[in-house]
Amino acid sequence: MYKLIRKIDLLEVYIKSFFVEASWNFKSMQNIGFMYALVPAGRRLYKTKEERAAFLRRHLKFFNTHPSMAPAIMGVVINLEERYKLGEEGALERIEAVKAGMMGPLAAIGDNVFWEYLRPFTAIVGVSIVLLFKDSNKPASAVWGPVIAFLIYNVINFFVRYKGLKKGYEQGMEIVAVIRGFSLTALISKLKFSAALVLGITIALIFPALNISFFKASLYNSLLFLGVTLAFLGMLKIKIYPTVIFYSIIAAAILSKYIF
Repeated sequence: MYKLIRKIDLLEVYIKSFFVEASWNFKSMQNIGFMYALVPAGRRLYKTKEERAAFLRRHLKFFNTHPSMAPAIMGVVINLEERYKLGEEGALERIEAVKAGMMGPLAAIGDNVFWEYLRPFTAIVGVSIVLLFKDSNKPASAVWGPVIAFLIYNVINFFVRYKGLKKGYEQGMEIVAVIRGFSLTALISKLKFSAALVLGITIALIFPALNISFFKASLYNSLLFLGVTLAFLGMLKIKIYPTVIFYSIIAAAILSKYIF
């Protein structure tokens, strides 16, 4: 598959793709970052000053999508640029259509997975770990909260970026089927369930941390937290986002501090 583009070129594109929003602007949004990420591919495909200048101009047009999904479009664009260099007719003309057709759908997928579920979920995990260890015999262990949250988010982020770029280049327009194969919808469902459990754990940690007890018997308090956890699961199913629930827990804990 690697005819003109080499694996090292894709690796450079992958690394540079993390800077896709470094030069974000109101006019063309991520266009400078997108063009910058493609420079290693352009350098490999084109040797003359004129060809390289034309390549850069092609990719300085408007571009905007979710940052983690941008490498998938980069892979398809590199695929088409290589096809053009190898003499395939119409390959160059399809580039803008591909970008325009993929930016919106991938932005929606990325926003849903990363912003609305994965980021809040990892933040809640981090906060729960901090609350769990802050009053323990080893309070320094609380530092693992943000570390684990950071790792969970970025393992998924790095994988989706890598897979998107690789498959985008190898399969071109067939990347749409590959993205479906990522099972991102299934990931969202798992995140919803996991978020409900973690939110339940969080509320079970926050209220005792504030010395708030609703019932004298610990069993009743445990049953209350179980019921709240199931309620969270129901809220997530009707698309109430984890961040809304999390901030509601904090607000309820603060109000309860002055009531109970």
